[in-house]
Amino acid sequence: MSEPLVLTSEQPPARRPGLWIAGVAVYILLISVGSSLGGELGIFTTASFNALPFVGLAVLAYFAGSQFNWAWIATGLWLALVLGLASIYTFGLGVVVLLDLPPGGINLDQPPNLSPAAILSIVLLILGIFAALGIGMLTLLPPVRQGLARVLPIDPNSFVHAIALMAIVSLTLMLIVPLLVTGKPPLLALVNIISDEALSDLNADEQLRSQIYGLVWTIPAAFLAVGFGIRRNLAATLERLGLVRPTLRHLTIGIGLGLGLAGLMSLALPLMDALWQALGWPKTDNEAFGELMAFAISPIGALVIGVTAGLGEELGVRGVLQPRLGIWLSNLFFTSLHAFQYHWDALLVVFVIGMACGLVRKHTNTTTAAIVHGVYNFVMVMLAVITDS
Repeated sequence: MSEPLVLTSEQPPARRPGLWIAGVAVYILLISVGSSLGGELGIFTTASFNALPFVGLAVLAYFAGSQFNWAWIATGLWLALVLGLASIYTFGLGVVVLLDLPPGGINLDQPPNLSPAAILSIVLLILGIFAALGIGMLTLLPPVRQGLARVLPIDPNSFVHAIALMAIVSLTLMLIVPLLVTGKPPLLALVNIISDEALSDLNADEQLRSQIYGLVWTIPAAFLAVGFGIRRNLAATLERLGLVRPTLRHLTIGIGLGLGLAGLMSLALPLMDALWQALGWPKTDNEAFGELMAFAISPIGALVIGVTAGLGEELGVRGVLQPRLGIWLSNLFFTSLHAFQYHWDALLVVFVIGMACGLVRKHTNTTTAAIVHGVYNFVMVMLAVITDS
């Protein structure tokens, strides 16, 4: 008989689920108002979509397994919803690539003809997504988690850790399926079909503000994801996330490593391009990527991307995930998040940068890792600004 999932390493949950239910109601109301009114409020509320679904999953998982028996069912339903929406989005992007549409998009008068090869690829896309979900579900089995606990810093008896592991493994595998099946990063393929302007209803300034709003949502989301107000007070939450007040040493290490990584990659990228070309391997379409990121190719854009991606991604990946899922799995997840916009050459770069930030987090803290990431992003965007000018 399989052992039950129990909460062993966390403190008993706060006995105030009503406050969280009220918070969800307020958030739903805010989303509804933002969607109806549009404008700046709509941009602000939409920016929450990358973080809030996972926060809801974490909060429900914290409440599950104790006196709040309803949270078990709610967690399962929420997990199914999150992974279901991710599956639909992934499948949709993959299918658009496989349709091989001409520039301008779909012509309703002449619907695309699916070749046998395209139909086979769609089947492989579906199988790949289901395989990702299936492998993720295997981590819910106690023996699997006990085996993984030998290489990952998880508590195999923790329900929270089990849900996090299942979600991250599923998403990590799922997000690379379109690239594996189609051989193209789907967002860059969409840029070639319908242009970046058609991908977003926002102009460049609005897209930059959306990045800032995303960070505004990500910071409290990270706090809630590690149990702030449920299992941890503020001091314990900051310690769990690895957030500290930066000292001169942290700034020196962060800025120095960020500049060093940017310089190293600036020298390595031409060599990598030459190697990829010599081997005949497909590379990231830099022109399409430039169109996708055109809103950020400016000094202000470099600053915004440096701060929002540097702090936001490090807080989520290295702050929330790495202490429980380990440096390798959390970094693979971080890399997979870029698989819609990068080919394997650029994903290798993302993985290397992520490992560097992960090692910084391991030996110092998340604050220093965020400085490294932010400086690296700022320098790389500024180099693109200089190149374009």
